[in-house]
Amino acid sequence: MQLIIKGLHGFEIYPDNKAYIEEKFCKYDEMVKEPAILEIALDHTHGTRANIDKKIILNFTMPGLNQPEHIEELCEHFPEAVDKLQKRFENVLRKHKEKTEEHRPRK
Repeated sequence: MQLIIKGLHGFEIYPDNKAYIEEKFCKYDEMVKEPAILEIALDHTHGTRANIDKKIILNFTMPGLNQPEHIEELCEHFPEAVDKLQKRFENVLRKHKEKTEEHRPRK
């Protein structure tokens, strides 16, 4: 799986955030069909008074998916947003696996 991590609107990604994202998402390499592309974009929107302005966008493509998956999370801190995004991504993979097993011919 190709993992692409980038910053939007000139946002500079700190090495700690990049390492945390890689740690959380590289473990899914074995679960996906190749060629799979997982693109994660980080943005600091400066949008709310409550400091809930750290935005992470996930786009995922893989053979067998009818449409690319698009997930967004908005939190106060990047690690918190990454954790939420990881849980939602895991659900996407689980549902896809269940769906493909459902359509597999039985012996």
